[in-house]
Amino acid sequence: MNAAPVYNYNAICAMAALTGFGLGGQIPIDATITLEFLPQNKRYLLALLSLWQPIGVVVACAIAYGFVPKYRCDTSLPSCMITAAGAPCCSKGDNMGWRYLLITLGAITLTVFFLRFVVFNFRESPKYLLGKGKEQEAIDVLHSIARFNRAPPPTLTVEDFAAIDQETSFTSDPVSTQPLKTTQHTKAVLKDGLGKLRHLKGLFRTPLMAFTTVIIWIAYMGDFWSFNIAGSYLPIILNNRNVSSGQNTVYDTYKQYLIIYSPGVIGCVLAMLAIQLPILGRKWSLVLSAALQGLSMAMYTQVRSTAGYVGLNALEYIMQSFFNAVLYATTPEMFPAYVRGSACGLASTLGRLSGIVAPFAAQKYIANESAGVLWLATGGIWLAMVALIFLPIETRNRQAF
Repeated sequence: MNAAPVYNYNAICAMAALTGFGLGGQIPIDATITLEFLPQNKRYLLALLSLWQPIGVVVACAIAYGFVPKYRCDTSLPSCMITAAGAPCCSKGDNMGWRYLLITLGAITLTVFFLRFVVFNFRESPKYLLGKGKEQEAIDVLHSIARFNRAPPPTLTVEDFAAIDQETSFTSDPVSTQPLKTTQHTKAVLKDGLGKLRHLKGLFRTPLMAFTTVIIWIAYMGDFWSFNIAGSYLPIILNNRNVSSGQNTVYDTYKQYLIIYSPGVIGCVLAMLAIQLPILGRKWSLVLSAALQGLSMAMYTQVRSTAGYVGLNALEYIMQSFFNAVLYATTPEMFPAYVRGSACGLASTLGRLSGIVAPFAAQKYIANESAGVLWLATGGIWLAMVALIFLPIETRNRQAF
């Protein structure tokens, strides 16, 4: 009788993994495309792209507030799938709140998917097309942009590009008239796939770019390390200290979530303003926001009440939103167009791998019920802060490469 619950749990884990896979691929692509279609003097608006993260969290919490507390079982009741017939238990029909939540969020996501791929006609970035040697396609996109903005069409032609010396040239093997065998075809496909990864060498094309790449990697790994440790273990620490995230009911818990996450919008607006300041710019906005995020996490060690939990959690989320908005806006600016999407995706991947490992590294502190886990989270973001101090370039009002 225990097989079904295990199967259902595994299915939920698999679907959660697919959700994370889609989200992880979406963020770097969105930032890259947005940057490359923004005018040079409007690139600071890229920081506002992160505004939708706290808005989305608040919307999800509001939906959960409407469904989960109302349609749920008492947590003391066992599942009817593992309980003898006639005994008090929790059935699927009595515990539909979280299912309604996921169904609603899934419907919203599918709506966005429909709008993005059916209603809106997205075009490839002209900079990316130029980096791939597709001059005519890049010109066609520029004409499309001009028509949309009701502006005069560009006078650029393929002949103009023909007069520009190319740094690299691409050659192809003569086309064979003989059909390939299955093994030959497989080798050709693998060779072509590996060849497309060679552009990643562009991340280390010069010592300056290589140094910048490594610092960005450290920043992402420190950020995800810090966030995942705090997110995984803070509720356990608070519970050990008899600090509740809610007052008396599940309704109160979700009210607290709304209070905590709503101010995240402030962090994104602060990011947009800070990166345009001559003194701060991109680099020192990253350093400042990382320092403040670490400080707010360190202050968690002093939490002794629900009010303190809510207040410090809201402060931390503001600083986290501030840092992430600057980081996600700055990273695409650090790399040339032909490798920009891959650079952002690779940095995000390394960050997520660090976030996966982080909770395991913090387990021993939980066993001792110490505040060491919070200091471990703080150390991650402060390591990112120290690395960013040595970031060699500032992209305010100019492109790095």
